[in-house]
Amino acid sequence: MAEHNAIEANDERDRRDQLIKELSEKINIRYGESDDGLMIITVGNTGILVSGSQQRDLLVSSSGAREGKREGSVDVLYKPSETSQPVRLTEQITGGRLGGLLEIRDRFINKTADDMDEMAYALATEVNKAHMSGFDRYNNKGREFFDVSGGKTGASANIKISNYIQQNAGLIVSAAVPNAPGDNRVANVISALEYEKPMADGKSTFNDFYGNIVGNVGITANKANSELESQKGIVGQLKNIRESISGVSLDEETTKMIEFQKSFEAAARLIRAADEMMDTVLNIKHM
Repeated sequence: MAEHNAIEANDERDRRDQLIKELSEKINIRYGESDDGLMIITVGNTGILVSGSQQRDLLVSSSGAREGKREGSVDVLYKPSETSQPVRLTEQITGGRLGGLLEIRDRFINKTADDMDEMAYALATEVNKAHMSGFDRYNNKGREFFDVSGGKTGASANIKISNYIQQNAGLIVSAAVPNAPGDNRVANVISALEYEKPMADGKSTFNDFYGNIVGNVGITANKANSELESQKGIVGQLKNIRESISGVSLDEETTKMIEFQKSFEAAARLIRAADEMMDTVLNIKHM
């Protein structure tokens, strides 16, 4: 609209370029300008956000679980038109801040959460096995100590003591046989689970498995910090290259302004000299 009269709107173009730069920091985009000055901006490979005067929005929605993604985690969606069905763009978003968040969520956080769920579920299951093998203070066969009815998914967040034990601590099992007030063999079995290897197909204890999770978090964080410092240098070089091509050099513009100023002063002096010469000629004629 600002260039309908064939006059370039430089201020608006600068503002548009700045907005594109800010958008590219948030998400990976491709953009280009047509011969008639219309801009086309695409997210990923297929999500056309801007086409001339038309624009489309990105949407987010929670969705079901799939490989690398947990139940309820959001997907990024795109609607090509008002009447079309949303198309998932999550896998196409690989750059910018949003791409980084999606990558750390799907490739690291979800894996870490799955490992925690596996450990919590295995712990609850092993304790239940031992607990159900003995007898409580009422000489009744033991029941489940932990409630694992929710399954492995989300076990680390949902693990809890069974309701009937919360209501009556006398149902906690410690004896291996009935009518044995001093028998604590089942309690010892539960305590000894610390040294058993129920994790990683019988190759790891609970402590080792948890230590691996914590260690992996630390190693990943340290690696990310190292890569961040390295990428800062690369990004700085790329910014300098971009600015050298499309940016404005203040030193160069200052030099040009001085050149224009000197040219203006020289022209003004020439005009002044011509004016004085004309006055002199006219005065001679009158004399």
